[in-house]
Amino acid sequence: MVAFLYHVPEEPVREADRLTAQVHANFEDERTIARLVDHVRAHGTELTPVNAARDDWPARVTDRRVFNYTYGFGLLADSVRPTLVLEAAGADYVGAPPAGLYLSANKPHASDLMGAAGFDVPRQRLVCDPVGITESAALCAWFGGCDHVVVKPAYEESSVGLAVAPVEPEGLRAVLADLFDLLPGPFVVQEYVEGVDVTVPVIGRTAPHCLPAVGLVLERPADGPFVFDAARKATKADVHYAPLTEWSDDVLDAVYAMALRAFRITGQRDYARLDCRVTPTGRCYFLEVNANPQLGLGKASFAVSANAAGLEVGEVIGAIIRDQPAAPGLPGAVR
Repeated sequence: MVAFLYHVPEEPVREADRLTAQVHANFEDERTIARLVDHVRAHGTELTPVNAARDDWPARVTDRRVFNYTYGFGLLADSVRPTLVLEAAGADYVGAPPAGLYLSANKPHASDLMGAAGFDVPRQRLVCDPVGITESAALCAWFGGCDHVVVKPAYEESSVGLAVAPVEPEGLRAVLADLFDLLPGPFVVQEYVEGVDVTVPVIGRTAPHCLPAVGLVLERPADGPFVFDAARKATKADVHYAPLTEWSDDVLDAVYAMALRAFRITGQRDYARLDCRVTPTGRCYFLEVNANPQLGLGKASFAVSANAAGLEVGEVIGAIIRDQPAAPGLPGAVR
């Protein structure tokens, strides 16, 4: 019997401030967890759900194999804690080790690693304090040629604090000041890349391989530069993921190569997800790699990707636990 370790706060948040609202937008609830566990059981893998929000959770997973589904549902300091406890106890757990979590959360360094490996990455700068007009003017000059930049916490998960800013001193300064008020920095300011958000799950320990790449489809035209922030990810209103059935082999090969490389050089294990943007000309830009991403049913990218391979999420989770290919013909990427 495998312990399915998840994290759902036991006390609901009644009057959330902006930061708390964004953080809690990433949490699942007991209903969605129960549905996922039942789904996995129906596909032949026995799981016992254990909530890491309860103080007694370490005792409840002792001497069991653990599927660690606790990361990325809060701010880093809290989100990484169950994994550190498992690692310190020498537990047999499925999911990224602490180094993989930290490299996933360290967005500037992950981008630098991928750039050093020869992949395209957006231009970026770190900002450690709210900037004044003079400093924001210099920052805008550094991003010359861009109309917009993306601003996000440098060392957090869950898309908390993700925003778009104009490359114009007053506007950029205002966005940065607002974000530093929300969550003290540092923030990474990154070139905004026009294109399609593409995500690729990577699974496996002995021989990692990709599930099909899927792209984010906007069901109505965006009224400006689009970013998939925490609120949009929680509701997925007016968006859905779809397989990239009409894309060229060259572009898909580049996406899969990027996903596998990111998985390896950022120390991921068992299951992770690449996020990238592909421009209208087919150029692929690395955005980030997400350790232990959401596995929810329905519109979640992992589920859509699994379905594109003729699989259910429960089958994929079973394959991850057993360290087996999810289906024949998946040594590198599904084609």
